[in-house]
Amino acid sequence: MLWQIEPMPRWPYPETVSRRWNPFRAKFDATLELLADELDHLKVTGAVAVRVVASEADVRRDGMLRARAEVRHPGVAISFTSAKLGALTYPCDAFKGRGYVDPDWQVNLRAIALGLQHLRALDRYGVAARGEQYAGWRAIESSTPAGFASADDAIRWLAEFTERSRHTAVPDLLRRAARLAHPDVGGDPETWARVDAARQLLKRAGVIA
Repeated sequence: MLWQIEPMPRWPYPETVSRRWNPFRAKFDATLELLADELDHLKVTGAVAVRVVASEADVRRDGMLRARAEVRHPGVAISFTSAKLGALTYPCDAFKGRGYVDPDWQVNLRAIALGLQHLRALDRYGVAARGEQYAGWRAIESSTPAGFASADDAIRWLAEFTERSRHTAVPDLLRRAARLAHPDVGGDPETWARVDAARQLLKRAGVIA
């Protein structure tokens, strides 16, 4: 399973008011193995985005969190594209861990992996047909910031959003987009997160430093 961390500026999903302590005993490696197995059954294509609330500085160039990264919210969301079902997103912030021993986001990633396993069981026992139990998660994805197919796609969207020329310097596009989208000046969280997603992709692509 090819996966990478994608930082989010804030948690864009409904907040769990009362979180439970980690009920799982599995180590993180076992969580990744389970998740890889479930995603394999869904015939996932491309990389899996594991989204946590952190800064870009907390993510290494290889897409993993730095050792002393500060994840500022317990929640985690995974987004991927299934050859069978299309784009899907699964968020979870229902559990809390105990610091470095079992970070909150890793506990919630375990919950997502187990949730996928149980959804697949509906097919196994004939309760659902043709993956219909996944349909609701496609609706969730449509209400959250979508990714970009390429750096050109991200630049095109930034130019349209800021009403600037496609040939405007990319750093200038990003600065104007951030000013327009920031929630403190009337922007909405979804657009702010989309600007952030464009910035992350352009940084990974080497378009900006």
